[in-house]
Amino acid sequence: MEPPKQKKKRIIIIVVTIAIISLVAVGLLGYWKIYSNMSREINALENQISTLQEQVGNIQLKQDSTYQNITNVLEEIKDLEDYLITLQEEISNLASTQDITREVNNLQNQLSTLQQRINNLQTTTTVTYQNTTYILGDNVSLPQLFSQVRNSVVVVEGLIPQYDLFGRLYYTQVQGSGFAYNAAGQMVILTNYHVVADTTAVTVTFTTGEEYAASILESNPLADLALLSTNAPQETYKPLEIVTSSTLKVGDPVIVVGTPYGLEGSMSEGIISALNRTIITEEYTIGNVIQTTAPINPGNSGGPLLNYQGQVIGIVTAIIQDSQGIGFAIPSDTILENIEELI
Repeated sequence: MEPPKQKKKRIIIIVVTIAIISLVAVGLLGYWKIYSNMSREINALENQISTLQEQVGNIQLKQDSTYQNITNVLEEIKDLEDYLITLQEEISNLASTQDITREVNNLQNQLSTLQQRINNLQTTTTVTYQNTTYILGDNVSLPQLFSQVRNSVVVVEGLIPQYDLFGRLYYTQVQGSGFAYNAAGQMVILTNYHVVADTTAVTVTFTTGEEYAASILESNPLADLALLSTNAPQETYKPLEIVTSSTLKVGDPVIVVGTPYGLEGSMSEGIISALNRTIITEEYTIGNVIQTTAPINPGNSGGPLLNYQGQVIGIVTAIIQDSQGIGFAIPSDTILENIEELI
């Protein structure tokens, strides 16, 4: 028969063993329950992130296809930001569980990436022009715009015969700008009449460096417009599109491309500072003239005044001597009317 002390000791061992097993079982069960709950929450967060990524993708698709609904896009971005804050709070609560820290960190990295993408969308600045919204910054670049139109602008030069006090003939050189235009299937160069008036040996030089003799096809001194023709191959011409100037407003952004002081391939930018100005000279009076802050210098005359789509809205014609930020351009509606009459 077993002694009472050994029997008591065995009972204690059995009780302790059962207690340890019970504690371990309860711990494992609790861990499994916590892990299951965390897994479900992580899956839910991953689904939310997937939805968020799809929404951000939709925003970017909207930017690529049209910018007319930019206000709605910004509202969606605000909603996404609020949603991100909620997700970040949930992840902070999950982060206290050490066993799933790695997965939580991964989710936080994904959210950080999405936040950066939304920030990039928000940094885009909008400019409204002619009832259409254009996006500046990374989406519209002035260098890209210049590259788009540069090869359409030419240098126009000519010689004016003059006589000195002794009746000896000499020539002075004049220089301006012009641009290519497709006039009902005929490639021409548009410039100011005052650039080529009374000249001989007129030449047109393209950005390729090729120079061609030019002749005055048609002109209208009263509108300060002239159409030149050359024997350049058709593929040399890179015609610009001329659009109506009737929808222009003060404050619209513009660029000027030309050859100020003989410096070929120069661009300046500004805004339309006034409309319906009148230019009065000894020879003619021109109405409905566009006033712009874009810097204009001698040699720019005859070059295009362009909108941010690279379309011609005017032709540079004059400046006020010793002024700053005051230049003038003949509106495109006047150009189109004269082309129709001259061609």
